[in-house]
Amino acid sequence: MFSPAVGRARKGRFIVLCQQLLTLAVILAVLTPAARTVTMDVRPVPAGGTTAAEEKTEGEVAYLRAATIPTQVAAAPVDPVVSEYALTAPKGARLAPGALRASSRRTTGGGSRIVTDALPVSGYGAVGVTWAHGTKVADDAIALKARTRTDGEWSDWTTVEYHDEHGPDADSAEAKQSRPGSDPLLIGDVDRVQVQIDTTKAAPSDLKLAVIDPGTEKKVAQETPAINTAALGGTASARATTARATATDDGTDGTEGTDGADGAEGAEGADEETDGAEGEGDELGLAVAATTPKPKIFSRAQWGADERLRDKSSLHYYEVHAGFVHHTVNANNYTRAEVPGIIRGIYAYHTRSRGWSDIGYNFLVDRFGRIWEGRYGGVDRPVVGAHTLGYNDDSFAASAIGNYETAKPSSAMISAYGALFAWKLSLHGVDASSTSQYVTSRNFAAINGHRDAGSTACPGKYLYAKVGRIRTLAAQTQAGWDGRDLESNLARGPVSDLVVRRASDGRGFILPLRRKADGTVARGRRVDTGMDLSTAKVLLNAGDWDRDGFGDFLTRRGENLYLYRGAGKGTFEEPVLLTSNLGGVQMLASVGDATGDGYPDLMGQPRKADMMIYPGKGLGGLGTPYVAHSAVSGSRHLAIGRWDADGAPDSLVRNSGSLTLWYGNGPGGWTHSKSLGSPLSGYDWSLGVSSVDGDDHGDLILRRRATRELFLMPTTASGLGKPIRIGKAAAYDLVG
Repeated sequence: MFSPAVGRARKGRFIVLCQQLLTLAVILAVLTPAARTVTMDVRPVPAGGTTAAEEKTEGEVAYLRAATIPTQVAAAPVDPVVSEYALTAPKGARLAPGALRASSRRTTGGGSRIVTDALPVSGYGAVGVTWAHGTKVADDAIALKARTRTDGEWSDWTTVEYHDEHGPDADSAEAKQSRPGSDPLLIGDVDRVQVQIDTTKAAPSDLKLAVIDPGTEKKVAQETPAINTAALGGTASARATTARATATDDGTDGTEGTDGADGAEGAEGADEETDGAEGEGDELGLAVAATTPKPKIFSRAQWGADERLRDKSSLHYYEVHAGFVHHTVNANNYTRAEVPGIIRGIYAYHTRSRGWSDIGYNFLVDRFGRIWEGRYGGVDRPVVGAHTLGYNDDSFAASAIGNYETAKPSSAMISAYGALFAWKLSLHGVDASSTSQYVTSRNFAAINGHRDAGSTACPGKYLYAKVGRIRTLAAQTQAGWDGRDLESNLARGPVSDLVVRRASDGRGFILPLRRKADGTVARGRRVDTGMDLSTAKVLLNAGDWDRDGFGDFLTRRGENLYLYRGAGKGTFEEPVLLTSNLGGVQMLASVGDATGDGYPDLMGQPRKADMMIYPGKGLGGLGTPYVAHSAVSGSRHLAIGRWDADGAPDSLVRNSGSLTLWYGNGPGGWTHSKSLGSPLSGYDWSLGVSSVDGDDHGDLILRRRATRELFLMPTTASGLGKPIRIGKAAAYDLVG
């Protein structure tokens, strides 16, 4: 995991100051991979006006240019056409004479050779071969090749790649309806295609050749990438790898947040102030985050995705522990304008012929350095794809458009990969330089070629040779994203949310936080959940507890714990009882994934007992609790994410106004502590959230008891910043 940069607030002020002096100096952020810190150098501008941008490599310049120059894209969905031709009969079936579009013969040793008819091709075509679901064919038991005819002349034979390492995981719902088959071979604008299939045993039953016409755009536009990931915000994903939040505890054990006087008079109108005003200190007023640069990505709409082809019910999320590099295995001489059609061809083959729910890859990268959105579900979210068999749940994949067994990738493509992997891995707390990431069943590096996970040549020898370079670029680019560990996004906005209860009637609301254009933070307009929380004693904003892609929250009523499953945009389903075994547990907090299994966990301390970890099991409730540390003194437990660089979640414990930092070591609980003084005197609310100010380190949200004003207290690895006023919350008596 990352070690957040020390003293980012001071550096932020320095950056803004220097931006006013650009005629004299250029600020260069120099990433130091070994220390994971950011150093700031002031360098004179040369007489000729050379800037840092000119010091970039040729590939970096090409990649950056590709994201800023308008290019031809689809302006409306395009309908691909998939024509499937029967090559062998389904098992136990007899086909009518002439139904098979191929000739076949037995070969020595009991094998077979099947040669298809010369079949018509329309558009920038693609072909692939599939066979009956559940039929396993080893890589070395089948060989496929194709040739094309244009203006009466046949091309040479080209290998059609087949590896049984591509596809959805075997135990997934997606795999239950999928057909085994080759990778798609993009053959381009040709007249006819013929495929030859050689097997060492009898040919598989229900063998089919798919010929795909990606369709022609009826409307096109000249556009830059539609997805600006910088606009998604530091906590845009509704499903982070570890979502962490805290809440007020039960008032019966000395915690705060149940003050009956809250919202007693005139609070409703005053509470609707949503813009931040002046702060008690300006420590964050000039803050500029040292976050990982955010790439621009062409959207599914821009390649003309027909969303009717995908199975909307199968979309699901899990974790991102690593990334894999693939290639699509097609000709490398494609033009910029042909790329949308190439992606549509792959999409149609994966959904219509292979039976997958969507295109298998999360991203695609072309030879011009452009990044394209692949599988639906959100580029900043851990969407489970179908790309690296056996490891899809815990990884993502980006496929290079082209055949990199026969050609070398462009420097622009490699730079795009470096930028994409740096950003995507940082969202999920993964250090791009890590050499040991546990993915499903074994350890990998953070960035891998597909062949590292199985017996395949993918992503081709020339691209695989550049995986080390991609790792280097990604590691140099990363600046961290530790604050995402506390992500509490319930209304699907760009920054963390608070869940609150209105004192007058017990109704639940979401209070979004937002980062304004000038970098300051303010409370957004409230969202009515429609939920009655009048009987709740504790609110816990627990991230994506059930792993369905939406933020959830928990309520505690005595010994009972209830889950409110998020349905998106501040709406929730009726509560589900998770457990009735929390009687007497104090300082209960949602600490994110302390146990390392991908599910958010809880920690709390039963009366006259030790601090315990309560492993979260999603809809299965809580696992068997175990000791995290001997009993500690305190009235409130605030999860704060990864405070230091060891990758384990840490906590703050409040005892009246004093605050103690407890260092965690993951499943082992807490190790030692450090006093942070008494910075919270006078505040009745205090809870940890993901990075609100954009500096990659979890922050605190406070409410002043006397005025009911909300404040953001920034944190860094070195300590706490000064509180900044961000609005009011006078009408509410409970927060999570």
